[in-house]
Amino acid sequence: MSEAPTHHYRGRVLILDDDIVTCRFYEALLSRSGYVAESCNNLQSFQEMIARVSYDAILLDLQLEHERGIDALPIVLKQAPFTKVFILTSYATVDKAVDAMRRGATGFLQKGSGGDQVLAELATHLSAHDATRKEGLSQKSRYGLIGQSSAIEEVVSTIDKLKSVDSTVLILGESGTGKEVVARAIHESSKRAAGRFGAINCGAIPESLLESELFGHRKGSFTDAKADRKGIFELCSTGTLLLDEIGDMPLVLQTKLLRVLQERQVMPIGANMPIDIDTRVIAATHRDILDEARSKRFREDLYYRLSIVIIRIPPLRHRTEDIALLTEHFLTTFNQRFGREIRMPSHSAMARMMAYDWPGNVRELQNAIERAVVLSTDGELAIDNMFQHLDGSQPRAQEQSHLLDDNVFGLPLTDAKQAFERVYLDNLMRIASGNISEAARVSGRYRADVYRLLNRYGIETSAFR
Repeated sequence: MSEAPTHHYRGRVLILDDDIVTCRFYEALLSRSGYVAESCNNLQSFQEMIARVSYDAILLDLQLEHERGIDALPIVLKQAPFTKVFILTSYATVDKAVDAMRRGATGFLQKGSGGDQVLAELATHLSAHDATRKEGLSQKSRYGLIGQSSAIEEVVSTIDKLKSVDSTVLILGESGTGKEVVARAIHESSKRAAGRFGAINCGAIPESLLESELFGHRKGSFTDAKADRKGIFELCSTGTLLLDEIGDMPLVLQTKLLRVLQERQVMPIGANMPIDIDTRVIAATHRDILDEARSKRFREDLYYRLSIVIIRIPPLRHRTEDIALLTEHFLTTFNQRFGREIRMPSHSAMARMMAYDWPGNVRELQNAIERAVVLSTDGELAIDNMFQHLDGSQPRAQEQSHLLDDNVFGLPLTDAKQAFERVYLDNLMRIASGNISEAARVSGRYRADVYRLLNRYGIETSAFR
């Protein structure tokens, strides 16, 4: 891939042609004019690339050596419906090009025609395409949830079904997956949208203060109660209240919360009479709350009262098909905020992004893209800048070995697995003296798997040689 940084960025183009010379010609032509140009020579590479990177246009040769280029068209229409496809054709295949246009191609370009014609065609179609593409992205971000995976579609479908009802909802998902985004979407799409949306983190407030924050208090009911104060339940009456990290709520308050949900009344601290409320409750937690209930660390009756409707938000590593869309969304947001023109990641950078586990989920991805936009000096979304927070910020495996004692059982499962993997890889590379083939043999994994894990944890083989 080559670029001319003096040109205004015009878009990203992929060329599918089995002729290397043709690919290099179009790459050079487009790069000089401000496009990011990439190429591939077969359908398998083509499918992998459009699955990982968002392209504005594709130049498609129908005459591949061992495959039919036309077979790429339905792949584009399914995976990237807003990408413009131009057929590269010789005079002998004009009829096939016209047929391709009937199937959804944007237009066709004669091979051997001047470069100006190619650039003019792209400029004409992509100027209108930009608005269409932005509209397409917005259609994939209903309720602020960006993605096209089946998991996100299921979440959106559930929110749609909740528009006209007031049922209590329990949102389950790891930290950073967007539980509050979903809660706000439920509120804003409901008949309570005009009311107040409030959120309180049940695990971040000391137990001695949480009851007052939830239910309010009367003047003089305790030392610092210098005036009457409404609790967040009362403040959100006619609206919606998100009880975030409900799994961390003390058991004594769980009992009082159950009573509030059953009677729709709150009793402020120091009050003589309860107060009627009309508050819709949404609870959220990163914990396995059913397991907590079975282990008596969470009231089982409260669990069943909260879980009328359950929404599960998968971690980002389980919906990697959404990473490109999320990246495009965050990149657009930060480009506008900082007045930049940073381009979408290259194929290799996107491959690394999709191989990473994103333990911080969407929040970590968002922060990584903001960091890379701020630090970019050449218009590229550099992978080193994106993962800068991992360099030196996570202890090396030998410094983490203390996690592999009884303390590991106090960690979330994901964190425990990552702690073990890091320690295991560190010791594996020491045994193999940094030799990937030997490490693969010892671990019983493919070399590619070992490379992927080493990249994920930022472990350099040179340190063990």
